[in-house]
Amino acid sequence: MAVIGTFGSFTAARLGIYASQASLNVTGNNIANINTKGYTRQRLDLVSIHGSGNSRYANGLGVNIGYGVLADGASQLRDPFLDIRYRDENSKVGAAEARVDGLQQLAHILDEVGKGNNEFGVIEAQFSDLLQQLNILNRTVGSEDNDTIVRSSAQTLVRLMNDYAKAMETTKNNQLEDLKKDVKTVNTLLTRIRDLNAEIRKAGIFGDDALELRDQRNVFIDELSSYMKIDVKYETERIDQYSEVEKLVITLADSGNPPTKLVDGIYATQLDMPEQDYLRNPEYDPTDPKGMQYLDRDGKPTDSLREAAKDAQGNPTKNLDYDPDHEPGMKYLDENGDPTDDPADAAIVDNAKEGSDENRLWMRLAALTDKEGRYMRDEFNQEITETVDLGDNDLFGSLQAVRELLTEEGEFASETDVAFDPKATDKRGIPYYQKALDALARKFAETFNQSNQVDLDKVGKYYEVNADGEFVNGATPPGTITGTKADGTQGPLTADDFDTAKIFDALKADPANQDLSDNELRQMAKDQAYKNLETLRKNGQLTKEYEYYDGGPLFSNSGDGNDTTGITAANISISKSWSVHDVRILNSKEPNEVLADGSVVEHTTANDNIGHLISMMGTKLDYYAWDVVPDAEADGRYFSGTFQEMLASVNNNLATDQLITNTMYSSYTTNALALENNRQSVSGVDLNEEATSMMQYQKSYAAACQLMTTLDSMLDKLINGTIR
Repeated sequence: MAVIGTFGSFTAARLGIYASQASLNVTGNNIANINTKGYTRQRLDLVSIHGSGNSRYANGLGVNIGYGVLADGASQLRDPFLDIRYRDENSKVGAAEARVDGLQQLAHILDEVGKGNNEFGVIEAQFSDLLQQLNILNRTVGSEDNDTIVRSSAQTLVRLMNDYAKAMETTKNNQLEDLKKDVKTVNTLLTRIRDLNAEIRKAGIFGDDALELRDQRNVFIDELSSYMKIDVKYETERIDQYSEVEKLVITLADSGNPPTKLVDGIYATQLDMPEQDYLRNPEYDPTDPKGMQYLDRDGKPTDSLREAAKDAQGNPTKNLDYDPDHEPGMKYLDENGDPTDDPADAAIVDNAKEGSDENRLWMRLAALTDKEGRYMRDEFNQEITETVDLGDNDLFGSLQAVRELLTEEGEFASETDVAFDPKATDKRGIPYYQKALDALARKFAETFNQSNQVDLDKVGKYYEVNADGEFVNGATPPGTITGTKADGTQGPLTADDFDTAKIFDALKADPANQDLSDNELRQMAKDQAYKNLETLRKNGQLTKEYEYYDGGPLFSNSGDGNDTTGITAANISISKSWSVHDVRILNSKEPNEVLADGSVVEHTTANDNIGHLISMMGTKLDYYAWDVVPDAEADGRYFSGTFQEMLASVNNNLATDQLITNTMYSSYTTNALALENNRQSVSGVDLNEEATSMMQYQKSYAAACQLMTTLDSMLDKLINGTIR
């Protein structure tokens, strides 16, 4: 006889009805959430009830059958491997999208260059206009009106450069604000994931799978993956000796072993990007044993208190090989550039300060805490309060893309930049385009200024000197002209004080300049010589051969003065002397003829200097990164061409960067979409499948009801029919 009793058949039919009803409920829930973001298709888990023992009166003819079906719970249909692949691809999409957005904003500025007359562009067209005015001046030597027209054309050119530089600075500040908002968004996501972990954990303790909470968490995890590349793992957490619950752990991908944790169950970190930060040591090596204070549980050196092995009293095990003076083991640099491991001694630098050109945009992760602000504890029940400094390349995703847009200088990357990021010279962000425009403005200003001033090696021919070789002014009795001498002291100027080689040697011998590069010292020597030349121009007594001389700097770093140092696209201006007609474009640098009787024959039609300026507009000039960044890593010239060719090169680089980034963005987006479609084929709700399931469960429900009716009929026949 069968193990199941007569009335047990009713139970099997009843359980079949319940299972079909529950399956219909799950199907209905799936259909209701077909458009719900992040919803994962659910399935009722059914198990068959089977008796493992034998009946007391069992015999060989009995058939051992089951007792029906039970609903063991509902589960989600997800493929963890597809989740991993999608989130990895999503971080690439986030990075490419952020970079595309930044480059598009730059293009809105620099592409104005493509909207000038005859398709030549605004700034390029203005260069052509300046050349045209110089040609007119060349044909009308000595015309004050034409000199004014040339100045007006040059004024328009420098204002265009000013406008472009200002627009790029505004874009840079906007990107910085966006990055700060992204950091806040990431922190909000980490907090929400942590709080959901706590809710899911609580539900798990009471046997609830909390599927809807898991869906919310997956949405946040997907969003987080666009900001940074993450690894997601599901581990178990023991509650007591009898039970355990699931624990979600999110780590920063490719962050070493052990990886940096972002979320650990009910604990999560927060991302921080302070306005100012400690100056980090680019030589710091966190894997150098001599720089690690402790030993971990395997006896290996570590600098992490979290990983350190501890004795019975909870004290960390010290590394006997630790050397606090070992430079690669020190995290920071002090004001003198010397390594230190003490934050109190570290130099403070701009990190995320609006308007600063020195921002590093370093980020760090705070210690893991729960929603009550309590720190995560180790196995010795000690709080883990360490923060984690993130390096230049520890992130990948939109956060890193925006960081690079705001910091990377390409060919203008300094030695320090390369020390932190070996690939810095290959990456171009907004600072690259700013410095490229600065290089153009500076080269243009230097070329015109030098052409319109006395050559430094001919100063002694232009100005009167006394018997001691000192330049004099026109006072009675003649006095000497005081300036900065080659040795750095103040005194009467002589020809030696315009010799840049001698000035360079004096600057290099000064201990105060020991940390400066040769490129910086050469620029300082040149600046000092030209400042002396300006002093001489204002106060010196010209010789008869050069009494016509009214040259001087045409461009300066401010319209209020004649200072030619530190010219950039943002500050280049018409010099004050040129604007008030104290200086004009020199027709010639050739001397007048002085006759025997002392009279002077002027060369009123000489125009060799104007011709020189015209030729310089079409001359290929060499551009060096150290002209703008004295300690640039790039060695040698990075471009050679005319002013207009340099401008075209900058725009070509931008167009190339856009093309490459757009291509990558399109590829990553296509891959991510394909992976998302694959995920949806597993996890998404398909109306056709649900309709099929609904008909199947409706039929099983009807069949179970029919079974109940049939059993009732059989028992009625057995009981009532037997009595008759």
